[in-house]
Amino acid sequence: MTFASIETALTLATAGFCLFCANLLLLRRRDAWVYVPLALLFLFKGLASGALLWAESEGAPDFALRLALLVGGFEVASPFLFWLYVRGLTSEGELERVPRLRRHILPIVFVVLCFWSALFMPADLVNAEIAEDDPRMPGLLLIALLVLVADLSFKVMIGIYIYLTIRRLTTYQARLKEVFASTENKELTWIWVIMLSAGLYLLVNILHSASIWAGALSAADFEAEALALNSLVLFALFWVLGIWGLRQRPGLIQSHTDDRLPPEEPAKPKYEKSALDETRAQRIAEKIEAAMSEDLLYRNPNLSLWDLAKHVGVNSHYLSQTLNAHLDKNFFDLVNGYRIQDAIKQLTQTEETILVIAYDVGFNSRSAFYKAFKRETGKTPSDLRK
Repeated sequence: MTFASIETALTLATAGFCLFCANLLLLRRRDAWVYVPLALLFLFKGLASGALLWAESEGAPDFALRLALLVGGFEVASPFLFWLYVRGLTSEGELERVPRLRRHILPIVFVVLCFWSALFMPADLVNAEIAEDDPRMPGLLLIALLVLVADLSFKVMIGIYIYLTIRRLTTYQARLKEVFASTENKELTWIWVIMLSAGLYLLVNILHSASIWAGALSAADFEAEALALNSLVLFALFWVLGIWGLRQRPGLIQSHTDDRLPPEEPAKPKYEKSALDETRAQRIAEKIEAAMSEDLLYRNPNLSLWDLAKHVGVNSHYLSQTLNAHLDKNFFDLVNGYRIQDAIKQLTQTEETILVIAYDVGFNSRSAFYKAFKRETGKTPSDLRK
């Protein structure tokens, strides 16, 4: 089997898999607004890969290559679409409009138009040597320059959206600890892996292009191997994105509501001009203490800030403000602190196994229990029992 046949097989597999995932995502009814950008990303990649295979097949008509270039241009929107998808996954409540959307759209349009300039390449010169005195040379040089600008701009665009996605994930993880006591199933670790892989892929791609420009390599050196490896990496990335993206739910969607509670208010920076005074905050703090120490609410493995707010009968915004400004703790640290204290008591006074105790006090997994226990006490549960 040659590297060319491996590349063809991987490109075909990528096209089929992406179109299959796009179909499933477009059929989603629940939280559809989250999955539409990801569906478009898969759709563009599937169509572009399929069109490229057709253009490279034996006996393909002349317009097949131009069709592949036309469809391939839509892939320029992929970094933006992936960021939109992550934005939807990490949003709290209904997704707001993208601020300054024009700043995202205009660069994409510019890169696509530069890329599409290749459509004006004369068909008889696509795979032919060009004479220096060819009267069409100025136009061909302009096309080459525009394609180069598109390539460089697209690489910059990928880097920018990797940064924006990482910044979004960092903010999201901090928010998780303000809302949930157990976050291990909501942390989107797989997206971090994709971001790291995409960053490495971009770096290798840049280094390879720089080596060609510097003369260290020619475009023909390891061309078949590089194309096959590129197809393999893309297939792996889209496979991971498809497997996890199809089943990932938004992490900050409120599932518990109570119309008897005061309406939720948007969070203000540093709780600016909050109506919560010291006396009321103290009463809320006492209710929190009772909910934890008397009602043992922390033993609920799926406990959220909204659940606690409903239990104590206060607005979740005021509850969060009380935790952060008056108790100097976020929700995650508060609940897990009670869990660890309960676990210490059981470890020293009972013969139950560590795993049973971990689940009993509210943890979802052994690893999460060990991590929280070590952070809280500086020891492992096994060390405490010795």
